[in-house]
Amino acid sequence: MKILTLISTGLGQLNRTEEALDCAPRASLFKETTKTDILSEETLNVAPRWRKWFYRRLPIVPSQVLEAFFLCKQYDVVISWSDPHAMLFALLMKITRRRVPHVALMFWISKPKKARMLKYVHSHIDTMVLWTSAHRDFAINTLKIAPEKIRFIPYYVDQKFWRPFPDVKTDMISSAGVEMRDYPTLLEALKGLPEIKCHIAAGTLRGRQFSTVQAIYDYASIPENITVGKMSPVELRNLYARSRFVVVPLLPSDSDNGLTVILEAMAMGKAVICSKTNGQRDVIRDGVTGIFVPQGDPIALRQAIQYLWDNPEIASKMGREGRLQIEERNTWDQFVDTIHNIAQETARGDQGRYRTIFHSPQSAVNSHATRTTISS
Repeated sequence: MKILTLISTGLGQLNRTEEALDCAPRASLFKETTKTDILSEETLNVAPRWRKWFYRRLPIVPSQVLEAFFLCKQYDVVISWSDPHAMLFALLMKITRRRVPHVALMFWISKPKKARMLKYVHSHIDTMVLWTSAHRDFAINTLKIAPEKIRFIPYYVDQKFWRPFPDVKTDMISSAGVEMRDYPTLLEALKGLPEIKCHIAAGTLRGRQFSTVQAIYDYASIPENITVGKMSPVELRNLYARSRFVVVPLLPSDSDNGLTVILEAMAMGKAVICSKTNGQRDVIRDGVTGIFVPQGDPIALRQAIQYLWDNPEIASKMGREGRLQIEERNTWDQFVDTIHNIAQETARGDQGRYRTIFHSPQSAVNSHATRTTISS
């Protein structure tokens, strides 16, 4: 089976030397396991001359989608690994009345413009892969997408790169990420805890300064116990290792913002304190792998930080539970195998026979997230 995967960054930029030296997560695992051809930004450089000339005059994503349109007849299935790629490719296939099995991995479908677009083009997405129950419910109940088209699966973390370092002394806490972060609330909470050092691993992303990060510098006076700065994967892993626990303060959202940092921290064996939002509800087990606090409440956040700081044995126990949960359902290897299986089902046209359901950790009877594949 031949697979074409549309992606902009990350998996399209493989550095096997860094992976072999344990300096980067194993991005190459997806390509090597699925035997897919990756259509990244760099792939456009090997397109025919006349198409390269045209692509230079277009933004990157439309250029990739057009190239996928020209190439897709050579493949059994196309995987689109971002919302813009998925919807533009589906739109192009719809208006040209062309069909190719299409698997879309989607991240934030409830934004109004995306939702309107998706409602129009989902006819040319054969399988939609989601990992937050808020989006699954939105797709079914609001967009009226048939449940059998949706595969609801756990998201991933490279559990071999992000792993516990039990011999490292934990003398601080940390936070990380840029999207939908509520750092002013974290700063306000830590202002009353001068004895607890915290580093916020955040900076520009692809040359862009997010307003959530700028809000740190716009804060009246950053407490002396807080430092801020972007980090490489190895530096971030070292930061997690030194952290007694990790804090993920979020703005209100129905998307699973903060998921990558949460999974990395849990894979490192760290408890997580997180703002309770509508979208972030499928990973952390409150009181077991971490603590949810009311969104935007610096007093509640300060109390949670103080509690775990004063009770390191509880933080450690939560961290161990988190690592077990990662190994059970959130590994990179499991995710790659699942996506490969979904692509094969979609290429065969039997994706409607199965739908993947995994229950929220909060509602699982045995306090462990489970996943069941059932006939529809």
